[in-house]
Amino acid sequence: MKSLKTAVVGCGLFGENHVKAYAQHPRAECVAVFDLNHNRAKEVAKKYGAKAVRSLDAIAGDKSIKAVSIATPDFAHTDTALALLAAGKHLLIEKPITTSTAEARRIVAAAKKARRTVMVDFHNHWNPPFLALKQRIEAGELGKPVMGYARLSNPLSIPFGMLTWAGKSGPHWFLLPHIVDLMRWLIGRQKALRVTAHARREILKRKGADTYDAIQATVAFEDCFVTFETCWILPKSWPTLIDFQMSLVGSKSTAQINCTEQGLRLAGPQRFETPFTVGLLNAFGVPQGFVVMPIYHFVDCLLDGRQPVVTADDGLAATQIIEAMVRSIEERRAVETAEV
Repeated sequence: MKSLKTAVVGCGLFGENHVKAYAQHPRAECVAVFDLNHNRAKEVAKKYGAKAVRSLDAIAGDKSIKAVSIATPDFAHTDTALALLAAGKHLLIEKPITTSTAEARRIVAAAKKARRTVMVDFHNHWNPPFLALKQRIEAGELGKPVMGYARLSNPLSIPFGMLTWAGKSGPHWFLLPHIVDLMRWLIGRQKALRVTAHARREILKRKGADTYDAIQATVAFEDCFVTFETCWILPKSWPTLIDFQMSLVGSKSTAQINCTEQGLRLAGPQRFETPFTVGLLNAFGVPQGFVVMPIYHFVDCLLDGRQPVVTADDGLAATQIIEAMVRSIEERRAVETAEV
């Protein structure tokens, strides 16, 4: 059986999931991992039978490695992606593809020039409720999309607990890419025309992370409009890591999805929580769920000569919309996406 040799750059918050998925896929092998924290790279490499390397060049220069996952912080994707594309690697990039539309266009152009595949890891395409809704939309059950709403937020424990680089990002880059891409996909990848956004920047800044507390934006697409909301200031007592809800009104029917709770509630002496259950599960020794499924898909597409269902162009479109939101906030006006 043909095997795809892979590598992972970035072993932090999400990178280990990529190493795990490659190590478990029957048609893949994770050869190398790289992280600026070499001790962390060694820890992950040892756990999954890979090699911890000390530089990106070690991965770029290894001709046996055909595909690489980039799981660095969201503001640190561009240079790594361009270097690896120049070295002839296929890429799976964690969302967002970049935090700049201009840089995203550079990656798209470089991928085309190198004739290499770039997939962005928008894993909600594999999230069961959204996948089921997409299938019903394609069957015509909702009719024509008219109005949508999506909210994805985190408690303060994310920027002040799980992340060391919160001030260099924000809910707009850490969370909005998920729901912006998700709604684009559900409404048939319509082109975004203009954006009006509002934000607050006070609480996190006072605590030491100079970024947005909360954002609300309305995006006018070609044939419908969608409101997006995100924040990083839910109280630490919030019983899950996310507040995730969406709705879509169509000409024939309406759909609503609440992914905040995923079916399991736990009440202990000190805390009530609703942990993740469908994103990543150890199913009798094999990782399953929508966290690893897109990584498996990436491997299979490369080996079978197929295009992934999520592309670099999807990543570019999401980044362009979010950058238009930021410009709308800063300039206090509606912004045409063509301006970005």
